Amino acid sequence: MNKKHSIGICLFLLVLVTACAPKDRPFRDIFQDGQPGQVLFEKAEQKYGQSAYSEAATLYRQYLEEDPDGARAADARFKLGMIQMHTRDYGRARELFLELIREIPDTDAAGRARVGVMRSYMEQGDFQEALAYWRKLSSEDRLEAPRQLRVDLLAGDAWMALGRFDRAYEMFLSAFERAGKQQREHVGKRLLAAAFQMTPERLQAELDSLEGNPPSGYLMYQQAVVLAAEARIGDSLSVFQKFVDRFPDHPLAAEAREEIERISAQAFFKDNRVGCVLPLSGRYEVFGQRALKGVELAVYQAGSRMDLSPQAQLVVRDSGSDPQTAKKAVEELADQGVAAIIGPMTGGSAPLAAAQEKGVPIISLTQKSGVTEAGAYVFRNFLTPEMQVSAVVGHAVEQLGCRRFAVLYPDEAYGKTFFHQFWDQVLARGGRIVGAESYDPDQTDFAEPIKKLAGLYYDLPEDLKPLEPDLAESESFIRAVMPENQMPSERRAGLWPLGSEAAGKPRIRPRPEEDDKPQPIVDFDAVFIPDSPEKAGLIIPQLRYHDINEVYLLGTNLWHSPRLIQIAGRQLRNAVIPEGFFAYSRNPVVKAFVSEFKEIYGETPGFIEAVAYDSALMICRQLAEKKIANRPALQKALVEMRAYGGVTGKTRFLSSGEAEKELYLLDVIDSRFVQIAP
Repeated sequence: MNKKHSIGICLFLLVLVTACAPKDRPFRDIFQDGQPGQVLFEKAEQKYGQSAYSEAATLYRQYLEEDPDGARAADARFKLGMIQMHTRDYGRARELFLELIREIPDTDAAGRARVGVMRSYMEQGDFQEALAYWRKLSSEDRLEAPRQLRVDLLAGDAWMALGRFDRAYEMFLSAFERAGKQQREHVGKRLLAAAFQMTPERLQAELDSLEGNPPSGYLMYQQAVVLAAEARIGDSLSVFQKFVDRFPDHPLAAEAREEIERISAQAFFKDNRVGCVLPLSGRYEVFGQRALKGVELAVYQAGSRMDLSPQAQLVVRDSGSDPQTAKKAVEELADQGVAAIIGPMTGGSAPLAAAQEKGVPIISLTQKSGVTEAGAYVFRNFLTPEMQVSAVVGHAVEQLGCRRFAVLYPDEAYGKTFFHQFWDQVLARGGRIVGAESYDPDQTDFAEPIKKLAGLYYDLPEDLKPLEPDLAESESFIRAVMPENQMPSERRAGLWPLGSEAAGKPRIRPRPEEDDKPQPIVDFDAVFIPDSPEKAGLIIPQLRYHDINEVYLLGTNLWHSPRLIQIAGRQLRNAVIPEGFFAYSRNPVVKAFVSEFKEIYGETPGFIEAVAYDSALMICRQLAEKKIANRPALQKALVEMRAYGGVTGKTRFLSSGEAEKELYLLDVIDSRFVQIAP
């Protein structure tokens, strides 16, 4: 048979087989009938790709049962381990990986399993175990370069998780040097994360050692980021610009250009401008005008007395007592390049959020809670319920020795807020609340809550009422109510005579005369009354009427009013009143402020003027002393500022942006307010 005939016969047989095959059966299956399990493996792969892990696992196991030594057995065993990883059974996954490595060590699947073991430790948070396994793999030198790179990156992640950023940096740097061109961007991002924990000086040392070689670009970019985080804006801009010039095609070059534009637009301010957003019209106009006077005086004094070049300039905007107007005013001032903003006094969170978004430090003058939660650039310098209660309770406990407290408070928002604050502060300082009574805000007769507080309101039960004198004095009654072994020794010895004339007679409860007034049970050292001067002025005389005399009277800053003295009169004594500013303080700083304010405006300043004055001076002082030229540096300086001895007491800002203040405490002596602290 010649060659041509042989080829013809083969083609005929091929056509015949094809024609006889079922029409819905894939052509390739005809040649797989002799390969047991191959179809099972492909179905398992399909289910695995669809994340149907339970079905995939069943098919992989069936494949291994039918063809345990098949060409894809190692792959099937690896996939069973990966299914356990996907279902987060990391311990079982590791067992399957280690079993595969032990039994079929020289396969590609075993190499992947070694990486899988490392990953299983990382997923469980066993970072030390992960590093121990990495050392074992590195010593064996059995991994191909790509997989060695993967386990090195996992080891770097483990060092990061353990807080060893220096070791992580070394690991990522080594990985970067061995990575291919396509892998370097991925490795570089990990390198950035570790480098962020370094100081700019350490980063510069690393850059010097690299001499411009990779990954110098990543480190230079990160150095600029760290400088910005430390509010070294000028230095940050310089490094960003150097990075862009030297590495114009770097993967991070576009981000660096955006940072240069953003920082230039937002961070720097012009000519030491100080912005002011206050309600100079509308329902709160009177408060805004008062605050403006304080800010004007502060900026004037800063210009004449501080080494500030150029001199501070005040840029004022009217919030109109409207939230949207206040928000727009903040945005306008930010765009005009002010260093910081004082205010607003109203407007809610919208203007504060705008200041945070623009990156402008803002000192709000509001009592509204939660305002500083808008972000790190939002501060608050005002008198809050927390401050007042903390000052009053602290003085009562630490200076006056009070341990037991009572509270009379109006059943409305103001009274409840102060009551809860007071309760928390008393408990925090080791005191006790022994009584608390609320009252209707509209009532003027407070006898009922006072009697309840002093145990005078409820009638005594019959078994607790006073006994008749003759019954109380009879020896038979004494023996009936007091067993012999509980009698005083004098009585048992016959030395305790009976009779109404005997001294020390064992009267159980003396019966008062009909016109005797019941005595109050005053088991508290101080009573807290968070209400207006008019209401407190009515309550205090009624306390005295019910013989509640030898207790301290604790109030809020509302008590600092002539109305309280007019109504309560001489019944007002032993008081502790918190206040943010006291114009008649002996403090020379306050005296000088009051004197100059009177000279300019012809009136005595109050708290609003004083707190606005202090807020403006704190900003101007930081600008002058620190030679600050950008907003992040000013924000940082305000947070780190030592306690400022202003006219509203010593003030400093916490990291939260809230002010911590040393309040004034007042008493009333000879019908006038007198400073008792500090």
